[in-house]
Amino acid sequence: MNKSCIIAQSGGPTAVINSSLLGVIDAAKKQGFKHIYGALNGVEGILNERIIDLNCEDEYELSLLKTTPSAALGSGRYCLKSFDVDSTDYEKIYEVFNKLDIHYFFYIGGNDSMDTCHKVASYFKNHQYDCKVIGIPKTIDNDLVNTDHTPGYGSSVKYIVNTLSEIYLDTHSYEKGRVTIVEIMGRNAGWLTAGCHLAKLSNTPVDLIYLPEKPFDIDKFLNKVSTIYNQKKKVLVAVSEGIKTENGEYLLKYRHFNKTDSFGHLQLGGVAQVLCEIVGEKLNLPVRAIELNLPQRCASHIASLTDITEAYKCGETALNMAVEGFTDKMVVMNRVNDYEIKYELHDIDSIANQVKLVPDEYINTDNDGITDEFIKYASPLILGESNITFENGFVRFSNLKKEIIKIK
Repeated sequence: MNKSCIIAQSGGPTAVINSSLLGVIDAAKKQGFKHIYGALNGVEGILNERIIDLNCEDEYELSLLKTTPSAALGSGRYCLKSFDVDSTDYEKIYEVFNKLDIHYFFYIGGNDSMDTCHKVASYFKNHQYDCKVIGIPKTIDNDLVNTDHTPGYGSSVKYIVNTLSEIYLDTHSYEKGRVTIVEIMGRNAGWLTAGCHLAKLSNTPVDLIYLPEKPFDIDKFLNKVSTIYNQKKKVLVAVSEGIKTENGEYLLKYRHFNKTDSFGHLQLGGVAQVLCEIVGEKLNLPVRAIELNLPQRCASHIASLTDITEAYKCGETALNMAVEGFTDKMVVMNRVNDYEIKYELHDIDSIANQVKLVPDEYINTDNDGITDEFIKYASPLILGESNITFENGFVRFSNLKKEIIKIK
């Protein structure tokens, strides 16, 4: 087979995004692909001709991708305009693909990445260029529609819930403690914060959990905090960074700075500190803000083996389905029986730019906690531990040479 493919990664990295990358690479080798290219920093790597040949990488270093976090190829958040508005980028992508004889394109990413996949696939179809484009799901936010869950989510929840349990034990060391507010990632969907409810399984329950799916009422929040503190002399709160007030404003409006990213999204982070200031001012209680921040998506030392395995399988499935002729699709995971995953394909245009929210049945009636029904959904996703390689006390991560090829 004289076939060539290219793989790129986009959006926020995860603990298992490179496992999906390895799944594509291994499947392509089994299928006898001549060239397996990698674009550095997402679609921009194609536009800037920053492309490597993954066949030239050391086999051992490639094998370590399965337990290496972040994006080994580098990530990006480049937003493609519609080609009927500006076709410049698409013409460049076509030029690069044509020169390298690439007819298979795999993009590992979340909502915005799936939008890019669909645009590129539509352009190729419109211009009758035979290139199979498959999206591979990746997001710790777990907010892609039409799939039971997404690779990256289980490992993030595993890190979060174990960290919350450790924080619980620390905060309960004292007879009289403080109000501890832990900030979890999640702009519009609170799947990660909902995961905090799993701490209940280790007898380290979180007192209050707030998701962006429901309006945040400051007065009710203060009343709950005051009541719990009077009873226990300590309160542990988990809150999504994207919580909004009844009128739809981010609580971060009380923050001293506000910036947006390249997609126009408000830069999040700091809501725990905002709430601590409100609690301190209104209730005069001792408070502490904890922002878990980036470790939520890069803590591979505690990654879920289930998550690693499923991420790899998504990459493998993408390659094999593309060879069968499918395009403009995303790999989805469908749950059957108690916990068995079927890997299938779904049209990308029905996935891109959509957000899967935490359903009402997982949120309690007071909107400050999670129901036990969520446990059945989430607990299988955090199971299993990976076999991590250590050297001199440090985790041994993959170290690719990433030598950029010359395109003639």
